Amino acid sequence: MKTIRFYLALWAAKAAGLALRLLRRNASYTPGVIALKLCPDYLSRIQKPQTMVGVTGTNGKTTVSNLLSDLLADRGVKVLSNRFGSNILGGIATVLTQGVSLGGKCGYPMAVLEMDERSSRLVLPYVQPDYMVCTNLFRDSFKRNAHSEYIQTILKKSIPAKTKLVLNADDLIAYGLKGEHECLTFGVAPLAGETEIRDNIIRDVVTCPVCDHILTWDFCRYNHVGRAHCEHCGMASPTPDVEALAADPAAGTMTVAFGGQPHTLPLPGGSITDIYNTTAAAALLTALGWTPAEVADSLSRCGIVKSRYNETAVGRRKVVMYLAKGQNPVACSRVFDTVRRAPGRKAVLIINEDHGDAAVSSENIAWLYETDFEFLRDDSIVQIVAGSVRCQDYKVRLLLAGVAPEKLATCPDDAAAADLLDYEAADTVYILYDLYTYKQAVQAKKRLLARMEGGDRA
Repeated sequence: MKTIRFYLALWAAKAAGLALRLLRRNASYTPGVIALKLCPDYLSRIQKPQTMVGVTGTNGKTTVSNLLSDLLADRGVKVLSNRFGSNILGGIATVLTQGVSLGGKCGYPMAVLEMDERSSRLVLPYVQPDYMVCTNLFRDSFKRNAHSEYIQTILKKSIPAKTKLVLNADDLIAYGLKGEHECLTFGVAPLAGETEIRDNIIRDVVTCPVCDHILTWDFCRYNHVGRAHCEHCGMASPTPDVEALAADPAAGTMTVAFGGQPHTLPLPGGSITDIYNTTAAAALLTALGWTPAEVADSLSRCGIVKSRYNETAVGRRKVVMYLAKGQNPVACSRVFDTVRRAPGRKAVLIINEDHGDAAVSSENIAWLYETDFEFLRDDSIVQIVAGSVRCQDYKVRLLLAGVAPEKLATCPDDAAAADLLDYEAADTVYILYDLYTYKQAVQAKKRLLARMEGGDRA
């Protein structure tokens, strides 16, 4: 039931959103905060789309939710989504406000909402999704997320009983959300030529979640992602309902089994993370009734958002911008592993300071010592430049990882750090940046490209 207070909150939020857009701001958070201030039960009263999809998890939720929105839109579905990643309470209230008229009527048949895993307890009681994807559950920011099992507990208590879950079968912490829920699983089989990684600093699943005996790993992809079983009680990682069986990044294709039947799908990216994200999206779409052929057709016209990864060619060299989520040891370790495995000689610029924290407090740098900087100690990586005011902290960590001192350079200015890159010694230059340093990364890239285009393009 809608009250006068609700309508006043709705109109105020609409007005705030219009004003912010006129000022060329995203208007992705503040309008919802205003609505909730004026009407604390605003989320329970606002009309919502008929079908609600939530996407949560430590890593990949923005990519998966945006990919799902693009794929659904490609099939003609009008989708309401928080594309800019405002995934906590105020952001969810904002996007739902955008989806209704001044009279409070919702104009969208479907919503795909990225939801912060820790904030889900504030959102899920009012925004009860019909489907919810959990990409994975890893360690994240120390001051916010504590331990992955703590986040699992929050989600377990918050996800409505009616919600059908789409869970990562290769992550036993994420799969532990299943409980009594109807569930569809996705995963990635060991791929041809894939090397196990058992030397990560952290692994958050060591013992059986059923009987607490030590697990036996059949294949460990990284950290606690892989296939395991318990020799004591018989517990084992489930066989995924939707499973990537093979990938050919050069051809841009992957083979995915739906209910055991293999199909070829386009692969919009070459990393293992891209394979997981694409498989997660495909699993959700099959839960919505799509056929594998429909998934493949729409994937052929959609890709990973450019703010996450993009390449620029300059002569025979490439400049790659790659999101390496700061204060997130698993996300950064995955990026470092991708860089070391990439072909050719590489130079790396790291600008990962959390500018969001810097504005109000101080970043906890303990996460650096849970991140596998050792992966950057590779002969193919010819130079590493650390930017930001914490560049000396990065240098210390890289030295402890065994990176040769002569390969290292530092600069406290993010953009100016690009001037130290010896691009002529590399085939590919990687610019690794945090969620809060994307603009600085773009500036660094412009400075680097200006140098490269003014110099030797050979």
